[in-house]
Amino acid sequence: MPEGAQFREHIKQNLAADVLRSTGQVRLAAFGYSMLPSLWPGDHLTVQVRAFQQIRVGDVVLFARLNRLFIHRVLRILPDHLVTRGDAMPSKDSPVSADELMGVVTKVQRADGRSIAIVGCSPLRRVTGLALAYSGKLRSLALRWHVRRHGRSSDVPAIVKQGSTR
Repeated sequence: MPEGAQFREHIKQNLAADVLRSTGQVRLAAFGYSMLPSLWPGDHLTVQVRAFQQIRVGDVVLFARLNRLFIHRVLRILPDHLVTRGDAMPSKDSPVSADELMGVVTKVQRADGRSIAIVGCSPLRRVTGLALAYSGKLRSLALRWHVRRHGRSSDVPAIVKQGSTR
């Protein structure tokens, strides 16, 4: 990642952390593919502060690591860390400590304004996520379909174009 982009990510992370500490919640736009098909680029996520002891298996959590923010699902809870993974990721993340944990996603709003439930990662959802992660063409088609079906294309143009096969 270029130095300027790293600096911007660091600023975003600090701002999100400050807002969470002062208000108890923050609203972020999702981007990236790691949580497909549960979360799509352009979804607006409400994240609320939660103590480590309040986290449950299946929760989708926000954590900070290496000057980046990650939103992944909790697979296991151990006494001193969480085991997480993006629904579309082939392997688990490195353990997430209580210090890295920032909060839990409590609300998802699509680009068309609809609020959706945060659902678990069923076997079908997991297979779909992996297929989307491994196939750029399939992911591009799915992103285009999602934008046409759920939202304004202006919400995620760079992401859709990035995965474009044209």
